[in-house]
Amino acid sequence: MPIILCVDDETTALAVRKRVLESAGYQVVTARSGEEGIRLFRAQVFDAVILDYWMPNTNGIAVAREFKRLSSAVPIIIYSALSPLPDETIGVADRWILKDEGPEYLLRALKSLLETRS
Repeated sequence: MPIILCVDDETTALAVRKRVLESAGYQVVTARSGEEGIRLFRAQVFDAVILDYWMPNTNGIAVAREFKRLSSAVPIIIYSALSPLPDETIGVADRWILKDEGPEYLLRALKSLLETRS
């Protein structure tokens, strides 16, 4: 069972995303800040990361850069309401998904990234 790290400062969004991913068969670990996400990423092996772009103190791109520095093989999905893709994400995130695209789109993108990694 793939282990996914979800990082988002919004409690409700994080809980919903966790439920969606677990119902699709993933094991999910959550973090409520970029700093917490980095601590967890250093302590545990993850198969993929789903990361909110807008968070207090550290935005998702800064957190994604640290994840890639620690383990470049782990795919990262930036999950955001922001469109279009900011230039700063090029080469950092493996996929950029808009929150309004729905959970099915997220699940398909995650599955595709995991299959490509295998």
